[in-house]
Amino acid sequence: MQSAKVAEGGVPPDVHMKLPPEKPSVKKTSPTLPPADAVSGTPNSSRAASGSPGKQVGIVLVAAVLVVVSLFVITSMSTQTGGSSDQAGAPDPFISEGPLPEQFAAREESLRSELAAAPSVEEQERIRRSIVDVYLSAARLDMAAQETREVAILTGAERDWVASGNMFYDWMETKPVAERSPWAVQAIASYREALAINPENNDVRTDMAIAYMYDPQNPMLAIQETNAVLERDSLHIQANFNRGIMLMQINRLDQAREQFERVKTLVGDTENPVYQRAVEALARLDGPAQ
Repeated sequence: MQSAKVAEGGVPPDVHMKLPPEKPSVKKTSPTLPPADAVSGTPNSSRAASGSPGKQVGIVLVAAVLVVVSLFVITSMSTQTGGSSDQAGAPDPFISEGPLPEQFAAREESLRSELAAAPSVEEQERIRRSIVDVYLSAARLDMAAQETREVAILTGAERDWVASGNMFYDWMETKPVAERSPWAVQAIASYREALAINPENNDVRTDMAIAYMYDPQNPMLAIQETNAVLERDSLHIQANFNRGIMLMQINRLDQAREQFERVKTLVGDTENPVYQRAVEALARLDGPAQ
């Protein structure tokens, strides 16, 4: 039903789930709650990850408290910085993460030579997808995301734009919170392209909303896009959970409780991990005050 961006805080790296070959991506499940001091407003970052190729249910927990609070208090800064990931028309310049490991470089060079001589768009697409596979094998999601973006430009396919956004997002998550902005902007740009093709893709919009939390020029769009999803689909579990976490971290505790109770009702199954995370969130809200 939904993709998953599962928030930071203890998700092991080996729970990535790859999409089918034509949709290279890495997504995760198994949501976890933010640190206990998040409710009181103490800055504390946490690691986020996501989803499933089969549109499995997932949730997002927000990262640092300061980032969440910025959704509501630094909107004016957006207008002062001039420009945004949406207004610029292109993502921020790529930040080099260093060369490809030597054992993969020869294959990349060979494929690049083939690409330069490729006689058709179809052949270029095939070769670029092979290059993506090389980058994924090297665990270089940054390079894979860039190349998948080139594939998306060739194909114009929603699935390729989504895959590019997912990989930029997942690479972003390997960075400290303070260094995530450039990758968030690139993820947003790819997600925006996908939404231009299919504006009704609530899963992509929900994932994009989390990426906006790391875009210093557009932090308010995190909550706005989450609300937009809920306006279209009030039963969207991931967006409902995300909204509860956002309310929790800005100290709107009664509203947060209502949101998590709603998630429990929507899920229904007490053995479901999402249901259990909602229970944990409610316990987090009630426990410290007692």
